[in-house]
Amino acid sequence: MRRKTSLGIALACIAIAVLAARPAPTPGPIARDFEAYWAAGATWSTHADPYGRAIWNAQRMVPGVNARRDELLPFVGPPATLPLFGALARLPYRAAATLWLFALALSTLALVAVVVLASARAPRTFNFLAACALALAFGPITSDLALGQLALPAFLGAALVTLCAVRPVSGAAAACLALAQPNASLGLVSQLGRNRATLALAAGAVAMYALGTLALGPAWPIAYARTLAAHASAERLSAIQLTPAAIAHGFGAAPVVADIAGIACAILAVAAALAIALRATRSFPRFAAFSALVPFAAGFVHEHDLVVAYAGAAWCGLRTRGTARTIALAGTLLAAVDWLGLAQRPTGVAQSALLGLAVFAAFGALGETMQTRDWAVLLPAFGALFVTAAWIAAHNPAPVWPDALGAFHRAPGATIAALWAGEQRRSGLFAAVPAWAALRSLSLLGCALLACAIYRHSTSDRTA
Repeated sequence: MRRKTSLGIALACIAIAVLAARPAPTPGPIARDFEAYWAAGATWSTHADPYGRAIWNAQRMVPGVNARRDELLPFVGPPATLPLFGALARLPYRAAATLWLFALALSTLALVAVVVLASARAPRTFNFLAACALALAFGPITSDLALGQLALPAFLGAALVTLCAVRPVSGAAAACLALAQPNASLGLVSQLGRNRATLALAAGAVAMYALGTLALGPAWPIAYARTLAAHASAERLSAIQLTPAAIAHGFGAAPVVADIAGIACAILAVAAALAIALRATRSFPRFAAFSALVPFAAGFVHEHDLVVAYAGAAWCGLRTRGTARTIALAGTLLAAVDWLGLAQRPTGVAQSALLGLAVFAAFGALGETMQTRDWAVLLPAFGALFVTAAWIAAHNPAPVWPDALGAFHRAPGATIAALWAGEQRRSGLFAAVPAWAALRSLSLLGCALLACAIYRHSTSDRTA
């Protein structure tokens, strides 16, 4: 099938998904995660602790928040981001959220441009349009946009480091942006050893420390590390976590066994990254592969954090051939669908199916022409998997925070981490449900296949 036809199919599916197959709206404020950013900025501006329960005083005033119960959403961003969110908190919530979402939309376009420039042998407008279609249908990116997540601009910063490291100021600024969301920056480990990239990362880290010092004083790294540890512990086995440990717990493993499984997966991910580093000589595919492996090594991974897989998906779409391309397409489809979302939002199944088809078509539009036999074999296979997953999800519905909270109230003396753990427990998110674990494991399998495809392509290039 011709690439232009594939792109047309992708854009048509996206249009139908957005305009005619929208799921039933959920209660709550727009850009739900931005609620925590805005409230943290407002709390910090009053010299209160944005990492403590004082943040609820601002959150309860956000339009759409149910102030008659505790549905506090913690803030866990680095202190360096507080001046930005403090400035946004000077605006009413809806105005600030609209401005933030506009910034995220620009970040998406910039991320697509960076990935195409770093991936294509001869960047063209058509490649950019096809990569945009892939981004618009890519579940983690749509989640970032819907939630107002900082992960999207942070991953843009990480991708920019691979291109801008030769320019000291630009490279340092990009690294600083990447460090605003630690998971988004982990793929930059692949750039260590490149002198200019290493210097850019060091300069970015110094800038982050300086900004954090201005916000909370020079000792902030110690307090911030304790905050992260407390929240990671409170949420580590929740159904909203896509880590190997949380998935193992979902299959019924005891917490200790789940932690051991998580450590084992992290070790395997590091070994895979080392193998890829020995094969991938170019900086961007190495970064894309390392980023795809991040969910196996990070201790805190949500659906929107899988934006780190987009670089690998787009790069593979533009560069891979043969068997590596088939593996990459499978990985892209698995990473692009919000599988647990099928169980959480049953009215969104049709939209997810359309966006999955759009991902399939957009991937075909990116690189070498996809043969009719590929459509005839791979598309039905994906369709069968999707229908099976949707059936499993329909028979094992998953709760959504905060909709399942009811009239929840926590003891006044509880820490914010304990309060957050209590909210998830009350919502039913700590239940060990194998069906939910199976759905989440598909996303991790997709990330693994993308890393495998990059390794295979790099190996074939070296032996050609």
